[in-house]
This record gives sequence, structure tokens and C-alpha cells, in this order.
Amino acid sequence: MAESRIVVLIDDDVPLPGEQAERICRLSSRIQLLHGITKDNLRSAHVIYTAQAAFDPADALCLRWVQTPSVAVNHLQSAPIANSGIPIANVRGAYAIAVAECALGLMLTLMRRLHICRSMELQGQWPPDKSVVQGENCYGKTIGIIGYGSTGRHIARLTQALGMKVMACKRRVEIKPEGVVFGFPNVGDPEGRIPEAWFGPEQLDQMLKRIDVAVVTLPLTNATRGLIGRRELEALPSHAYLLNVGRGGVVDEPALIDALQAGRFAGAGLDVFASEPLPADSLLWKLSNVVILPHIASYTKDQVYLAAEVLIENLRRFLSKQSLVNLVDMTTGY
Repeated sequence: MAESRIVVLIDDDVPLPGEQAERICRLSSRIQLLHGITKDNLRSAHVIYTAQAAFDPADALCLRWVQTPSVAVNHLQSAPIANSGIPIANVRGAYAIAVAECALGLMLTLMRRLHICRSMELQGQWPPDKSVVQGENCYGKTIGIIGYGSTGRHIARLTQALGMKVMACKRRVEIKPEGVVFGFPNVGDPEGRIPEAWFGPEQLDQMLKRIDVAVVTLPLTNATRGLIGRRELEALPSHAYLLNVGRGGVVDEPALIDALQAGRFAGAGLDVFASEPLPADSLLWKLSNVVILPHIASYTKDQVYLAAEVLIENLRRFLSKQSLVNLVDMTTGY
């Protein structure tokens, strides 16, 4: 008897490059690709690749799991799929390279005063006194990574290569990531060997007192919302920099603005904000010691290809009856 087909439904809200669609079909002759969320397609779908999951799981009687192209899943909390019991996998690990490289760019921009140089360039000015653009070396400095998941682990790898010391703060201070996590070869710190010291969330202020650069990579959950507040910002040394490439709500924005205005620490590089787009009247726009990016840390020309690699890996595992990678616990939000 012929084996039954496996229907993979691609939502119109997710681009799937043709090259990777062909690779999916080559995984097995049983796989059939369908496009578009319709009642008929939902009835037969075993796997759905979707960003918003804007469908009723009751219409997808054959559905075995959902793959989303994002790392964050908080936007799915209000969707029917969240309480359906149907497994959801994200693309944790797929964007770690891009986000880590962006964090590195923010750090170098601040420490080498590249934002000041760029501002002078746009005005056609050569600094009369170069002290204003005198930078700092990364070598020998200490970076504290808040959230040691896929992105944090690759930031550790890159900054260690610059000669920086690495400390890490993690909800559970076990070395290994929780669950089966997607990862590309030669990326990150899968064995957790790089950090010289580990801290739990209750010890975060202790870590912050000892670092030169703090980088936030955390998702936004009930446990992380406002985690970086006044107490934590006050723990930073006056020469330190704060980078946020995680989620805006993790940092108490009014407290951050107050600390930056007061010169409590040296500056911040921010890719994410509590409200996006960042409101035009936000005081963050006016601060010279802040570098602002419009939430583009993972946004590269490779992004749709990287996300599809997780779908392909999970389909391969599904066919061979292995555990899926990146299964999300919707109660914790990641």
C-alpha cells in the first residue's frame, strides 16, 4: 500500500524561495506543496508555514504542527492556534548570525564614535579637535550578554574573537540550550564554553557592575518585561554601553531615557523599542549618545532563505520521526 501524502501548506504571508520549495519536494515523493489559506487547503494540511496563523485550527483536522518564520511568538498568543495544543516551531537560531553581527555593528559604532564621524561627514566637517571622536578598543573589555540563547551565543563567539571577556545571564544557568534548537555549523557556543562567569536573573545587577558592554537578546515574555529597569541601569558603570537587539519591552524605556539624559552610563545602541515605529516625539531621537536602528537586526537579504532552512530541517525530522527543532512553549513565550 502506498504511503499517504504529506501536505505542506504555505501561507501567502510567508515567502518561500523557489530553490527551497524544490528542496522540500525532493525530501520525499509524499510531500505536496499547497499555497494559500483556504478552507479546502486547511482540511488537508499536515504542516502549515505561516507568520500570523490567522486560521481556525478546527478547520485543519489533519494538522500536525505549525512552522512560523519568526523567533518571537508573542504575536500568536491571541491567535486560536495558541490554545489548540498543536505544536508550534519558531526559527530560533536561523537569525542568530544576522542579529549578532548587527549587535557587533552597534557596539563598534558606539565604541569607535562612528556615529559622530557620520554626523560630521553629513555636515562636511572635519573635527577641529579629534578628542571628540577618540574611540575605545574592544580588546580586553568585558561584555555581559543578557539572554544566552542562539543569538547570545553567537555574540559571545564574535566578541571573544575580538579579545573580549564574556559573561552571561541566563534564566536557567544550565550550559546546554533547552530543547532541540536549530543551528548552522560553526555558529555560536553550543557547549557554553565561552563565558567566564554565569549569572541568573536575580544576579543580573552583579554582572552589570562588572562589564563594559551589556547586550540584551531576550524575547518579550511576562518574565522579561521591564527586566532592565532603574536598578539594573544604575548598576552599569559610567563608561558602559547598553545594546538591545532583543525586544523593546524588556528595557524600561522611561528609566533608560532618564539614565541616558543624566549621563549615568556612556550610551546605548537600540534596534527595538517599546512602541514601533519609535514615536517622533520620543526623547531617544534627541540624545547624542544613542544609536537608533529601525528594528532591522535580522532583516537581511538572506532572511527568507534562513527561515526556510528551519522548515526544511523540521520536515526532514518529521519524515524520519525525529523530534522537531525549536518547539515553542506558549506558556513561557519561547
